[in-house]
Amino acid sequence: MLPSEVEAKTIIPTLRSLIAKKLVNTYHLPQQKVAELLGITQAAVSNYIREVRGVSASLEGSEEVQKLVDEIVKAILQGVDQLTLMKKFNDAVATIKAKRLMCGLHQKLEPDLDVEKCHICSPNA
Repeated sequence: MLPSEVEAKTIIPTLRSLIAKKLVNTYHLPQQKVAELLGITQAAVSNYIREVRGVSASLEGSEEVQKLVDEIVKAILQGVDQLTLMKKFNDAVATIKAKRLMCGLHQKLEPDLDVEKCHICSPNA
């Protein structure tokens, strides 16, 4: 499985979930508004809030990931344009990969992968 597949299956949904939960639970934005801001459906936001999908405990518990989520939420609340928001999201994913926060998830999806020998996502790989 390619790192980009792991990113698409776990990292992006987890980030969206954490962002959606913060916008709804902390800032009391309606689910429909959050859906519009994130470019997803209201049903997806509902699933994120209920933790039916998009949850990765290892990422959710990471202080580093929470900081990235807070930056994105702040940008959303400030009303940044779509390109700026996409860049912040992309930078967050790149940081998660570069800091090897995705490696454990990758190994869960692909148990035979030796993550100690893999440095594909490292900035100097």
